[in-house]
Amino acid sequence: MKKIYAAILAMIISACGFATEITLKITPTAMFPFLSGQKKYEVAGGGGFVDVGINFLGFLNAGPEFGFIVLPKNNGKNLEAGVDPNLFLVPVGAQIGAFFSPLSRLELDAGLGLGAYAGITNNAEPHYAPWYRAYTDISFKINTKVSVGLNASWFNCQYNTYFGNPGAAGITAGVSVKITFDTKKVSGNVDATAEYDDNIFPLLYTIYKNEPVGTITITNNEAAEIRNVAVRFRAEGYTASEQVCGDIKVINKHDFAELPLYADFTDKVLRFSESGKISGEVVVEYELLGDSRVAVIPVTVPVYNRNSMRWIDPAVIASFVSSNSQEIMELSKSIVGVARSYSRTGLNKNMQYAMFVHESLRNMGISVEENSDTPYNTFHLDLTALDYIQYPYQTLSYRSGDKDDIAILYMSMLQSVGIDTAFIPLADDFIVAINLGEATSSTLSLFNDQSRVLVVDDQVWLLLSIKEINQGFVGSWNAGISRVNELLNAEENLDFILLSEAWQNYPPSGFSAAGETNAKSPVESEVVALVDTDITQYINQEFGPQITEVQARIKKEGVSISLYNQLGLLYVRAGMYSKAIPIYEVSAKMGSVAAMNNLGNIYSLQKQYNAAKKWYENALALDPNNETARKNLEKIATELE
Repeated sequence: MKKIYAAILAMIISACGFATEITLKITPTAMFPFLSGQKKYEVAGGGGFVDVGINFLGFLNAGPEFGFIVLPKNNGKNLEAGVDPNLFLVPVGAQIGAFFSPLSRLELDAGLGLGAYAGITNNAEPHYAPWYRAYTDISFKINTKVSVGLNASWFNCQYNTYFGNPGAAGITAGVSVKITFDTKKVSGNVDATAEYDDNIFPLLYTIYKNEPVGTITITNNEAAEIRNVAVRFRAEGYTASEQVCGDIKVINKHDFAELPLYADFTDKVLRFSESGKISGEVVVEYELLGDSRVAVIPVTVPVYNRNSMRWIDPAVIASFVSSNSQEIMELSKSIVGVARSYSRTGLNKNMQYAMFVHESLRNMGISVEENSDTPYNTFHLDLTALDYIQYPYQTLSYRSGDKDDIAILYMSMLQSVGIDTAFIPLADDFIVAINLGEATSSTLSLFNDQSRVLVVDDQVWLLLSIKEINQGFVGSWNAGISRVNELLNAEENLDFILLSEAWQNYPPSGFSAAGETNAKSPVESEVVALVDTDITQYINQEFGPQITEVQARIKKEGVSISLYNQLGLLYVRAGMYSKAIPIYEVSAKMGSVAAMNNLGNIYSLQKQYNAAKKWYENALALDPNNETARKNLEKIATELE
């Protein structure tokens, strides 16, 4: 017996090292020993069994079994005093059985037990012999740990032999209580797999909270249906939080359900300079028969390199535009600082700033690359092709890039100083659109006619061809507006993508070199000279025809206040004040109050306040009720003190 106990103890200890579940089953029973061949006992006795088992393979249980049986002797009433009227059986051994759940809370068990028992009576030495048992249970699962049910078994206790000579044999009937213990903290018996239509794009890491990375399949391998299933995803080092992927009310046993896989990625995914994989985990919380469980399943997420994109939606380009990166802000603010020092009143401020940015990029040697590994002209027309796009800091460092790369840098610099931009991807060109403000008469009057700009939703946009960026600002503008007008006249569909709107779906990735680039700074004097050339070209192009027309009318119709004021206004809009002053002076001599006010305005802009005062006073002398002259006098009063 000592050897049997030692073997059983060793079995339990070793089981704890690898088992996921250990069961304890207590079975109090009534005993009916009517199969022993002789009528030695009363009709019924009592007792019970205690089984300690190990669940394995999902349907088997094995382990030690202990029992205690009391069988009243059939002649117990006639025995002499001091003679024990009962036979006590103490079986010890092992059992193995199978279990099956046809329903979520119903379990059927059947198994065999064997070992040795000690028979004790009349205070004599115990009698040892083999015993055998076959049992069956039908149980109701209260939860995953406790079940109760009915038990029946056949038992046979041999007498002085292994088979064929039962000392007591019969059947038992009783109840069973089974308790299940987890020996290790492990995930629940639920599996998850992830499938992906494509790798994730680091550029778009922010959108995956709302746009699925892929599909998760949750498979229920538990012994019953699982309920209130909550699924989350996390990837240590790459996600800011566990992202909820969805909830499922119930998944039946051996069934599965699918959910979209969402992820709360951080900008650390932008570290992927080459394609790779992220190790993540799907966390599944659920209820099994009223108990809460958690399964944590590892998955891998494939990742493209940070420069990759597909042209399925051209608006994705917006994510490359970075107006807040250090190197962009420092460069663009420096350029606009120069622009403010040399800007001309009367001309559109945004257009002048764009001229300085444009010519600064040229001065820095940044040009369109002709032999790109992923040429824009080919790749942006193929929705399946994986394109390589540069971030602004890379274009600054390399001093070259494809058309889309240059456009991204250009828009980043303008956006960083508050100038709204848009873009139009064409088959062989990339058009950058610069917002000049509302489509008012004063804005439109800066151009020879409205066909020189694009008006969208009452906003005026100046179009620049990146293909012709090296032709100077006006050359790039002429090429851009000409190409777009040509396509519009042919009734072609064009994508006009407003950056501020595209950012709603594709926020800026913000990836930068933290201010570290090897780009040279533009030379101020050279940039100013280039912009002066641009402005001269602009004036000749947009105002030259109108000025020539008015001059021809003056020659034909003769001198008049109306024509001289028109000519003076054209010179003012062109910023040509030195030519506007003598024209307005002629008109003023003819008695034009408007010309006098315009002369006052020009001298005020030039900070010649005494000259300005003179002309405002002349206007009031002719028209004492002229509010324009009166208000302007009040404005310059402090300057005259």
